[in-house]
Amino acid sequence: MKGRLVVGSGLVVVAVVVGLLAAGIGPAQATGGLAPEEVVTGFYDWYLGYVGEGEMRKNPLADRAYRASEFLSEEFVAEVDAQLDSFDRGGYDPFLLAQDVPGSVTVGEALISGEMTVVPVETSFEGHGFSVILALVDGEWKIAGVTRTPEMVVEDFYEWYVGAFRREGEMRSPLVEGAYRERADLSAGFKAEVEETLASFDRVGYDPILLAQDVPVEVQVGEADAVGEGAQVVVELFWGGNPTPSERMVTVRLIDGAWKIAAVGME
Repeated sequence: MKGRLVVGSGLVVVAVVVGLLAAGIGPAQATGGLAPEEVVTGFYDWYLGYVGEGEMRKNPLADRAYRASEFLSEEFVAEVDAQLDSFDRGGYDPFLLAQDVPGSVTVGEALISGEMTVVPVETSFEGHGFSVILALVDGEWKIAGVTRTPEMVVEDFYEWYVGAFRREGEMRSPLVEGAYRERADLSAGFKAEVEETLASFDRVGYDPILLAQDVPVEVQVGEADAVGEGAQVVVELFWGGNPTPSERMVTVRLIDGAWKIAAVGME
């Protein structure tokens, strides 16, 4: 299925495990005529090849070697520079969204939307992946950002949301407290819809994020499927004493270079 955004066994793989410049594509080459998947494969071929193995390992971040890559947009290079400069001692790799370097990555099929595209990448770390954002720059695809996958965004949000109700051993509502307004993984439009729904209640209502009047004891997030210019993720909500979950369909859209939750509906 074209545009399927799945991290795991359902990933449609269009590139084999990257090796040390196996495709002969280096960062000094132009990306003219290359498909988004080829651009992503070329960059990570070079990136992992630059790191190397054993005692010969090098650090492309410390060396700032990525600055010479023709696969990256100038704006993204500047963002990475600023991000690395902001780290005190720790930090993470902004190209891998990890603190360590995987042995390999696999590149999935691109979801193209106008002058922007998203390519899913799965690493050799179990259950780890990310989305690479590309934009057309002077007719060539360039990597413009690396962000979490739709599944990661949905899972992180619901883990926080359900946990917020039981924070510090007492029942507290992130709706009443308005804590959800501070979440960067919710779109501005969805926050406005939640506000409007809450304002419409007289006395009794429901949770417009859970679409329920109770709080589940467990949440499980499924795989993402591309739909139009976004993705949809099925979320299973488990309730105390009931082994059968109820399902919600969470719509996620790419906004300002990051996946954000844009709607929640019944499955």
